[in-house]
Amino acid sequence: MRKLNKKGLLIMAAVMAASMVAVSGCGASKEPVSVAESQPAMQTLAAASEESAPESAPGTETETETETAPETITETETEIKTEIETNTQTAKETEVETKEERESSEQAEPVAEGSVSAGDYAVTIGGLMIPIGDDMRNYAGLLGEPDAYSAARSCTEDGDDKVYTYGGTTIYTYITNGADIISLIEITGGDYLSSGIHIGSTKEEVIAAYGSAYIEEGTELLYEMGGKTIGLQMTDNKVSFMELFGQ
Repeated sequence: MRKLNKKGLLIMAAVMAASMVAVSGCGASKEPVSVAESQPAMQTLAAASEESAPESAPGTETETETETAPETITETETEIKTEIETNTQTAKETEVETKEERESSEQAEPVAEGSVSAGDYAVTIGGLMIPIGDDMRNYAGLLGEPDAYSAARSCTEDGDDKVYTYGGTTIYTYITNGADIISLIEITGGDYLSSGIHIGSTKEEVIAAYGSAYIEEGTELLYEMGGKTIGLQMTDNKVSFMELFGQ
């Protein structure tokens, strides 16, 4: 049974006192109080009783929510952790697949190889192509005054062996039958071979131009044909020095 508060007790006492007065004949009226007349008092008592009744304690719901919250957080953390692990594993698998595809592609597509031809044994200076084994007299006038020039008496012929220098390219000739035959060309500057190979070209570019049928002597790649040779000095996989020479 619900306990009434002080206010409810006072109201109940007042109602009971009124009823007793009515029954005892005190007051203006000696007639008993009718049910209709006593009904407001009872309604007031009921209302007071309801007001005094404590509301259902919210503690039960709060405690339930408090107990549920850590479980929800734990489940959320587990889901996040699982998702992160799944994404990480997927990324690793994708990376491995990409690497394997790249390696497979590289193996499937080898570097295209060129081949050496007779026209490759020449250097281009100022747009003028000068082949090994030709007569320097055909080119000396067209090239203009060399940056450096020297001559020495031939040991085998009547005449001089000569050296012409144009920028980073040096041309050596020897005298035979009155002709200045180009025997050696050394290139350290910006001039290039007829194939387009130049100082700074990579080994891959060399193979693309001349192929892989070279002789390797130390760090130099040698391409030979018909008594003529292209020599390419390689440093860090790039051409650092070039030379053309004949027998």
